[in-house]
Amino acid sequence: MNINLKDLQLLPEIYNLLCKLNDNQVKTQKRWLSVKELSAYLTFGKDKIYKMVDIQFIESEHYYKKENRLLFDRDKIDEWVVYSSTDKLSTEDTKYIIDDVLSTLSIT
Repeated sequence: MNINLKDLQLLPEIYNLLCKLNDNQVKTQKRWLSVKELSAYLTFGKDKIYKMVDIQFIESEHYYKKENRLLFDRDKIDEWVVYSSTDKLSTEDTKYIIDDVLSTLSIT
């Protein structure tokens, strides 16, 4: 194996580039995400994120309100993505069923 002197001189530059790449990966792996970051992470529009806050996400579990901002817990969002299933009833369906059952009960 022949090692060229020019190649050895590139090692510090290669090392610096690898460090920058690692720093960028660490930044993208942060735990708390803004609405904009969550939108990019899930590839959903920001409007969809706000709708999910109203319908699906649970405050103090999936997100927190901090200084008029919503901060999403990436770990909990990942769990939600993995464990949410299409065979479960949607929140709208659940609300409809509950309203229907309550309307049939006559509490007087």
